Amino acid sequence: MHRISRVCCLCLACVLHAVVGPYASAQLPQLVTRVPATANAIAIINAQAVRSDQSAASVIALPEGIEWYLMAAEMDFEYMQPLWEVAVAYLPEGLVMKDVAARSGGRLDRLAGSQAVERPNDSYVVSFGPRVVGAMSPANRQNVIRWVRESKVRKAAQFSPFLAEAVQVAGDGANPLVIAFDLAGLLAPAEVSFALESSQALADAAVDVEQAAKIVAGVVGVRLEIELKDPPQARLWLEFEEDPSPLAEVAKPLLVEILTKRGARIESLPHWKVRSEQQAIVLEGQLSPGGLRRVHSLLSGPVGPWTKPANDYPSAENVVAEASRDYFQAVTGYLNDLFVGDLQPQSMHQISVWVERYARKIQDLDATHVDPDVKSFAADVVMSLREIGSVVERSQLRSDLREATMFNSGRSRYGRYGAYGWFEKSYVTRDRALIRTDETLRGLRGSEAIVEEIRTLSAETRKTMTDRYGIDF
Repeated sequence: MHRISRVCCLCLACVLHAVVGPYASAQLPQLVTRVPATANAIAIINAQAVRSDQSAASVIALPEGIEWYLMAAEMDFEYMQPLWEVAVAYLPEGLVMKDVAARSGGRLDRLAGSQAVERPNDSYVVSFGPRVVGAMSPANRQNVIRWVRESKVRKAAQFSPFLAEAVQVAGDGANPLVIAFDLAGLLAPAEVSFALESSQALADAAVDVEQAAKIVAGVVGVRLEIELKDPPQARLWLEFEEDPSPLAEVAKPLLVEILTKRGARIESLPHWKVRSEQQAIVLEGQLSPGGLRRVHSLLSGPVGPWTKPANDYPSAENVVAEASRDYFQAVTGYLNDLFVGDLQPQSMHQISVWVERYARKIQDLDATHVDPDVKSFAADVVMSLREIGSVVERSQLRSDLREATMFNSGRSRYGRYGAYGWFEKSYVTRDRALIRTDETLRGLRGSEAIVEEIRTLSAETRKTMTDRYGIDF
């Protein structure tokens, strides 16, 4: 299930309005106008509410001191990769760009009249005023300048009606985290029909594939609203162009099936309640810390160190111990989500996508007061995760090259009654499958060896830090 699987695994929503609702924070309009009009994915976070919840704060990495935080991207949903990403934040006090450069190891610049810093993580940080700061990735200087110029003259957010609705949800205060994806027009009915023919969930429920395909192809978007209770409560809205009630009974098993195939399964989802509303299916239930981490990782903004100045003074040992423990546990939490149990990626493509996302999340964790050895451990983990991505990419390239050498010799010409063309011999089709299997296994073996090295390094670091500070890491 190609593109439909990639789309539905996103299951989320949030976004912006040209006119902010009466209950929205007055800060949000200053953030949403900074987002390019081509955005089709966005997350709005009430950072103060997240920081006040200890379990959520340990999962969601946010720049220190911000009040509201917004991430947005233009996603290529077929490959689940962003064409660009931005992050915008509202600060409690002014930001000194020299401090941003010092803390991130970046270089001061000036873009379209605004102070900026080019950072080593392939992003620019830009000051939009005394209390609003933004970042864009990749760090294409021309594109960033265009972004800055356009955002300065934009008076209101320019988004789809679906995304416009989400900012009101985020601003009412009940949902500190809202994530949304605009999927309107993404899926072709024939494509969806082909993908759903192999669905075991539809077969078990005896649902008509053509009717289901027509409804699913009309998906408008998905929005995930999260309340920070104990445990967090999630509400997932899937909105469609027409009445989706015929899919209400099968919506949950179908969603579980798709997310599992995409390596994005939320373990508590099978226990959520389902209801249908006009043009929407709504799922509600508890969200575990692992599920919250995975959901938050679906959209990655260019975060990194940008709001706190570099600290040169030494920290008290107990401060370092607690900061190091929390940082270490955050890193190992991401690793557990990737490589433990039935949540691990199910295909080579999923491996390459998820290891890069989690590498970025680990890279963006706040390392203030953290022991240098723990920071070194995290840097090694990030490098190892990206090495896994390289192993997977090399495996896919080898497969493509080996298959390409078979093409001409494995074809035969046919022609009869004016119809001419080429067909592939059966033994060639078989050999192609064998090549893909062989290269996949090589890639998996290489990845597993790196994962084992990460586990060993994690265990050694935990023991070293526990002995050093006398607290359990």
